[in-house]
Amino acid sequence: MKTIKYILGILFLLNISCCVNQKKKDEEQIKETVTKYWKAVKENDLQSYNNLIYDSENYPGVTASELFFLNKHYNAINSKEKFLNNIKIKDTTDIIPSVKMKYVQYTYKKENDSNNLKKPLIITLMFYKQMGFDKIYYPGILQNHIGWDK
Repeated sequence: MKTIKYILGILFLLNISCCVNQKKKDEEQIKETVTKYWKAVKENDLQSYNNLIYDSENYPGVTASELFFLNKHYNAINSKEKFLNNIKIKDTTDIIPSVKMKYVQYTYKKENDSNNLKKPLIITLMFYKQMGFDKIYYPGILQNHIGWDK
């Protein structure tokens, strides 16, 4: 009887260990994808950029325009290389609460907007495990970017 309890205990601990290792692997995959994303933005590489976006062939205008905007403002919004050093992965859900997703979000406020008239630029990279953490799930990554650069 004691042997069965020990075996069950060991199996339980192995199960927890596997879950922790999988979570760590998932987070490493997301961080790697985010790093590749910012490299594609910096280099203005549309093909690499599109390879990181799930179903990007159905949104060629969206991906091209967002890459253009981010590349144009890359030096301003990433002046201290903070994007690569500040990858914080958070949990969220889709419209259906049972659909678990992860995201990395950056908020950039213009420095020369002392009156706080401009909304901050929000960059959100969404990930859905079923599509793979090597792909960004939503092609629309930018928020508040219309008129932001003026």
